[in-house]
Amino acid sequence: MELVKNYVKKAMPSLSSDQMDTLMAKLEELGVLSVDDLSLVDPEDIKDTLPFIQCKRFVRAVKALEADSQTPPQFTRPGPSSTPEPQRFQLPSTPPETADSPSQDTYSVPWHKFPSKVMDELREKKYIMGKDRREMVRIVAEDYLHKHPGRPGRQKLRELASMIVGQYPASFKLTEPFGNKPFAKDGSETLFRQLEHRIENMKRPQSSLKRQAGGENSTKKRPRNSDLYGCVAWDPIIEGAVCREDLLSKRDELKRAFQTQDLQESSVRKLMTETYPIQREILNDDDTTIAVVKDEWPFLFEVPHLFDHASKLLGFSVQNKLAQELSKKEKGINDFLDSKGMKTGEGPIQLICGISKYFKEDSYKLFHKKEISADPEVELPVTPCILIRGDQQFKIAVDGLLVNDHITSPIVALSYVFSMFYVCNVQYPPEMAFTLEFMQSEAPRQRRRGRNGTSFLHRCASWFLS
Repeated sequence: MELVKNYVKKAMPSLSSDQMDTLMAKLEELGVLSVDDLSLVDPEDIKDTLPFIQCKRFVRAVKALEADSQTPPQFTRPGPSSTPEPQRFQLPSTPPETADSPSQDTYSVPWHKFPSKVMDELREKKYIMGKDRREMVRIVAEDYLHKHPGRPGRQKLRELASMIVGQYPASFKLTEPFGNKPFAKDGSETLFRQLEHRIENMKRPQSSLKRQAGGENSTKKRPRNSDLYGCVAWDPIIEGAVCREDLLSKRDELKRAFQTQDLQESSVRKLMTETYPIQREILNDDDTTIAVVKDEWPFLFEVPHLFDHASKLLGFSVQNKLAQELSKKEKGINDFLDSKGMKTGEGPIQLICGISKYFKEDSYKLFHKKEISADPEVELPVTPCILIRGDQQFKIAVDGLLVNDHITSPIVALSYVFSMFYVCNVQYPPEMAFTLEFMQSEAPRQRRRGRNGTSFLHRCASWFLS
C-alpha cells in the first residue's frame, strides 16, 4: 500500500495527516491493493471519509494523473490458470552510499523456481503459509542476493514484497484475528519482514571456527558469521594515546584477578571496558577457538561482563529489552498458541519452546536437558545452547564447551545465549533459524527499527499467520 499512499499524496497534496489516514483505511477496506485499483473508486465509495466535493476532486485528480502517464510501474495479474510472466520493477537511482534507499536496478521474481505446489496455491488464490511460505522466502532471498551481492536497502525489499503481493493479493492478505483484535492487511509488510530477516541472516559470510575435539590435532567446524551486520562496535580501533602493550598488560591483570579473586567488581568492569577493542580482535579471528577465548578472557563469560560486552557491541541492553518485551507480550503470544492447540508452560523458555513448536523447529538446538558428566557420549550443539538442570539452574555451552555453569534465572540464560550469537559471530542453526529470527525482530533489531512504529503484538500475528 506504500505505492498507493504516495500516489494519493500526489493526487491530493492538501490533505491533512488525519484525513490521509482515514482515506487510506477506507481504500484498504474497499480492497484497493495497487495504483491501478484507484481508477475503480467512485466518489460515493469514499464519501464517509471526506467532504463530497473533496471526494470528487480526488477521483478527478487520479484520472488526471493517469492521463498524464505519470503512474508508477504496475503489476499484471495473471489469470487463475496461466503461468505468470516474470514481472519487473525499475528502482530509481540514488547515490550508492544511502543503504536504505533504492538504487538503479531491475529484478525479476523467480516464479519458475517456486515449487509447483506453491504456484498451484497462488493460482488458486489460497493463502500461502508455513513451510511453503518459508520456502518461497528462501528462494527469493537467495535469488536476489545471487543477482545483487550488495546489501539491499529496506525500500528495495518493500517494493519487492509489494510486487509479489500485487501479483497474487488473495494469497497474502491477512484477515485472521489475533487475540481480540481483528485486522486485515494486504500482507506486504509481513512478506517484507520475512525477506528482510532471511536476507540479513544469510548476508553475513560464513566462516569456520576450529575447536579441540579430543586431541590437539582434531578439529570440528561450526557455523559462524563474521560480519558486523546489526552491530555498532564490531571491530573498534585503538584510539588516542592507548597502546597495545598497555591493553595486553590489562588483559594479563584480568586473567590473574580471575584466579585470585582479589579485584573489586568495579575495577574488573573498568578494565573490561578499556580492553574491549582487543577482545573483539580475538573474537573476530576465524582461527581462534572458544577454548582459547575463554582462557584469554575468563571474565568475558561471566554474566555481567558478557552483557556489558553485548551492550557495547549492539548499542543497547539485550537482557533488559528482552525481559521487558516478553513480560509485556507473553500473555498475547500464549493466547495465540493456545488457540492453535499448542499450550505452553509459564516462563520465557517455555514460551520460546512454544514458538519453535509452532514453526516446527527443533528446540533441542537451543535447549538441552542431558547432563554432560552423566553421559560422555552426549553430543552438544556446536552453536550456543542452554543446558537446563532444573527450574532455576542453567548452564551455557558454546562450540560444545561449557562457558558458564552458574546461572539461576531463565531470562538471564535466554538473554545470555542469544547475546552469544552476536558476541561470538555465530550463525543461527538452521533447525532454529525462524524462532531466533523471531526473537531477533524484538531484541537486537527493535532499537534500530523502532522508526517503523509497528507493534510487537502485530509482528507476532504477522509471523504466526505466515
